[in-house]
Amino acid sequence: MSAPTADAPDALSHLIPSRVARGFFLAVVSGLFFTFLNASVKELAGEMPPLFVAWGRWLAGVALIAPYLMWRVGFAGMATQDMKLHCFRGLFHTSGYGLWYEAVVWLPLATMAALSFTGPIFVTVGAVIFLRETVHWRRWAGVGVGFVGMLVIVRPGVVEVNPGILMMLAAVPLIAGSNLVAKVVSGRDKPAVVVLWQSVVGALCFTPFGLWFWQTPTLPQLALFLSAGFFGTMGYFFITWAYRLLDISALQSITFLAIVWAALMDVAVWGKTADVWTFVGAAIIVAATTYIAHREAVAGGKKK
Repeated sequence: MSAPTADAPDALSHLIPSRVARGFFLAVVSGLFFTFLNASVKELAGEMPPLFVAWGRWLAGVALIAPYLMWRVGFAGMATQDMKLHCFRGLFHTSGYGLWYEAVVWLPLATMAALSFTGPIFVTVGAVIFLRETVHWRRWAGVGVGFVGMLVIVRPGVVEVNPGILMMLAAVPLIAGSNLVAKVVSGRDKPAVVVLWQSVVGALCFTPFGLWFWQTPTLPQLALFLSAGFFGTMGYFFITWAYRLLDISALQSITFLAIVWAALMDVAVWGKTADVWTFVGAAIIVAATTYIAHREAVAGGKKK
């Protein structure tokens, strides 16, 4: 098995010739990994302090990726081109996911996924302002339609506003800021290096909380921590590779599919079945992301 590199997505080129399609494929798979990550975290947060869970999750990520990189590329290959940027991203990332891990105690995964769909609004605006990406009106329309699908699922005024919802709404723009910085970092460092330093910075930032809320984990809980570390690491590998292929605003649009994975996970693990409006909203979202993928393919063809 070769080490993950910036060229890893190109190995898919014989199966998925289109660069756009490869980027979307990587984003969709990353969404699956993140769903398993969130399920692991939700199980742990029901038994342990959420901020302790966050610390353990990032430590597990470091424990999994650091030895592998040390074996494959040595210390020199683990160096970053811009440590300040990684630390800057860490402020957004740990703040956002600190709130996220607190919210997971209150909300089903499907509801969290639905609320996270406001992220592309912040990301698209931020990509235009800070990254100077060109976002045409068709993609804006796709994002807007996807947002309508999210509203169908959440139904403001019907769903009770609890602390989890407020935490998620505060977390989303912070995570969007982290994703914007990740786009810049992924152009300078290899994906494995980006994921490594994300885990290191996250573990360091959550260390005070982890020590304050210390609770000795059981063997099943340790297994869940390792699962969270694995799924999170793989999810970030795939999304970081995808960032090297497509604009961040396009990739954020396809993450609307996370509602499908989250709803299925709620049923499989907790026996909670999403209502019909969740599936109606998901259908709207899938239609929107399919259209966005089509427009990206058309635009990519014109550039060749």
